[in-house]
Amino acid sequence: MKRKALNSLDFANNLILIPARSGSTRARNKNIRLLGGKPLIAYAIEEALRSKSGRVIVSTNSSQIADISLQYGAEVPFLRPEELSTETASTLSALLHALIWFKENEGWIPKMVAFRPPTSPFIKHKTIQDMFKILLGKPQINSVTTIMKPKTHPFTIVRKRHDGIIENGIITLEDKNVNDIERSQDWPEVWEESPACRVIKKRYLENFLDNDKNHYNISKRIYDVDNCIGYEVSKIEGFDIDEEEDFTIAQLLLNTTQNQQSEKVYS
Repeated sequence: MKRKALNSLDFANNLILIPARSGSTRARNKNIRLLGGKPLIAYAIEEALRSKSGRVIVSTNSSQIADISLQYGAEVPFLRPEELSTETASTLSALLHALIWFKENEGWIPKMVAFRPPTSPFIKHKTIQDMFKILLGKPQINSVTTIMKPKTHPFTIVRKRHDGIIENGIITLEDKNVNDIERSQDWPEVWEESPACRVIKKRYLENFLDNDKNHYNISKRIYDVDNCIGYEVSKIEGFDIDEEEDFTIAQLLLNTTQNQQSEKVYS
């Protein structure tokens, strides 16, 4: 009998959760807005399915989003309650609701969960796959999150006083601030966290599931911030659609990517 390889993924025991509530205000209906001719959520569903890393579930409060998600191959076994779909509802509450639903209706708690918002349309299936495999091979680690090179270094942050005077050097890294290092290329290396994908082990999430009361009022991050490693992605993969103008940028990025792929085919 062959042993299962350390980095092989147990599809049936993992979950890829795509949260997609209706009612966004900064970019209206963003989860189903067309990007490159198809709904934004379709990109997340298609790449999650291609990763073959776990069951692909969409958590939504909208029957319209549910229908579109089903068309692209995701499962939608429930509709999320409206009280967990407001602007003030925590990200963790959406995940806990899904886990509690599966525990009560299927007697199942996934070994690992990927939380994969549709607002980062350029994350590829290999990234999702790699993140699962990395976490599987790290017994002592509870979570892995996407990170990328920052748009701006923390040293450039200033504080503006009431009299208009700015205070420089308010961020300290490695016991130094911007006033201590002349050349920007010598600044400490940093990364920016991207919400594009987080993968979390069951043992971290079970800490919340064991509490019978106020599951959805827990003010915690969705992953274990004290026991997490970073998976670096490009700025394109880590790009997040949050504001209306982000759709314009996303379309330009998509056009550029498609043109580059076409050039490779015909070169």
